[in-house]
Amino acid sequence: MKDIELKGYYLPTDFRYPISEFLTRVYRQGDISVRLKTPVVTPDMVNSLLVHLKENRDKFLVRMPVERIVGVLNEASVLWLDRDYVYRRQAIEIIPAITGFSSETIEASIDIEMESSLSDDMWRALHSEMGNPLYLDDFQYSDELGGYRRAFGPGLVVSFFSENIPALPHLLFMRASLVKAACLGKVASGEPAFAALYLKTIEEIDPEMAASMAVLYWQGGNQEVEDAAFSHADAVVAFGAVETCASLSKRIPRNIKTLVHGHRMGFGIIGKNKMTLAGVDELSRAVAYDHAMFDQKACLAPQVYFVETGGEVSPVEFARMVSGAMASYEEKMPRGRLSAGEAAVIHQQRGRYEIREFGGDDVRMFAPSCGTSWTVVYEKAPGLFSPSVLNRFVRIWAVEDIFQALEALRPVGQFLQNAAVAVGDEREAGLIRRLGELGVARITSPGSMPTPSMMWRHDGMATLASLLRWCDVEKKDDITGFKD
Repeated sequence: MKDIELKGYYLPTDFRYPISEFLTRVYRQGDISVRLKTPVVTPDMVNSLLVHLKENRDKFLVRMPVERIVGVLNEASVLWLDRDYVYRRQAIEIIPAITGFSSETIEASIDIEMESSLSDDMWRALHSEMGNPLYLDDFQYSDELGGYRRAFGPGLVVSFFSENIPALPHLLFMRASLVKAACLGKVASGEPAFAALYLKTIEEIDPEMAASMAVLYWQGGNQEVEDAAFSHADAVVAFGAVETCASLSKRIPRNIKTLVHGHRMGFGIIGKNKMTLAGVDELSRAVAYDHAMFDQKACLAPQVYFVETGGEVSPVEFARMVSGAMASYEEKMPRGRLSAGEAAVIHQQRGRYEIREFGGDDVRMFAPSCGTSWTVVYEKAPGLFSPSVLNRFVRIWAVEDIFQALEALRPVGQFLQNAAVAVGDEREAGLIRRLGELGVARITSPGSMPTPSMMWRHDGMATLASLLRWCDVEKKDDITGFKD
């Protein structure tokens, strides 16, 4: 068995605090054993660390041109896209043992996250959300204002990460850095490894920039530690379950900017004019990819695909084709391991569909001859939305009209996030308008659900602009020292 020891935390190299106690958690999968070391976090340690991060931010990060920051972040993404990069190889080796995701899924996740985090993506996001990114560096003349304006980021962002998308935590450090904020990331117990590896990359490229960043783990709900963090934070960004986010929100002081990304759900809608003999192969692979990536555990993943009847290919035949594509994805990107409880839920749900199918209901189930690696079920849309059991459990619901999907989704409108739409006729624009009104934050095409760009306003929020404070100068006379 190969034993790997790893730090599940990151502290600035110039942070001098006497950490006297550490915990080591051990994870095993196959012939890999991972020993993850983390310090025992105390309120005093958090107080000392956050004062230090803010001092480094004022000393280094605030003075950095945004162009330099983008350059560092771009270089980090390029390194992580290199198949031979040491930290990438390490992540692909150890994170499966910790999370249960397959190594192929971890690799695909890294590619997705880093390919959308290159310099062009960052510049587009900055221009989209604030107009002129140079507002972050100094006062700039604004034609709209007829004066000068500047954007100021928070001094410190405290971020709470989730565990459902490996490689996602880098995005929070990117956003904080782009608005020149120090950042402390609290990793989730289910995926505590990636963030620290990413910050080691930043340190290698630009130690001064890394001096404003840190990663720690503590048991969620540790009120003394979290209150210490909130006492220094200017902004809090939290990812997690509804209950976790609600608990945090109650304890975050009202004067702190708070962005909460709780549980969200995705879905797809396909119109009859897209169900053609010529295009259905590609479409079935696209739908399968949406379910296979992240093992359907991400908020971006579809819970159900509504498929309209009346096309050249019926919804039930489409479900059969999706099952073939799911089998193919299982070969090249295997689903991760399940807990006994997760496997039991899948078996129970399969059993219900089998009983209905044997009883003569308009239901079909497609699944491998053994195991729970994937499941595809077809049925007439039941009228009310219900969550999927996930872990590559695909549901194809037949509707006579695409707009029937809206009534099924309306009760869960506040939880909707990501929708894949393929209608192919004049009804598409009307459907998209209705989905936006319903609460959907992102509308894309089948096969693109797991791959949002940095331009996406996450959960409908302008994630960079939401962190900013603005100063407008409306003096009409000339100001010495300002550049036009």
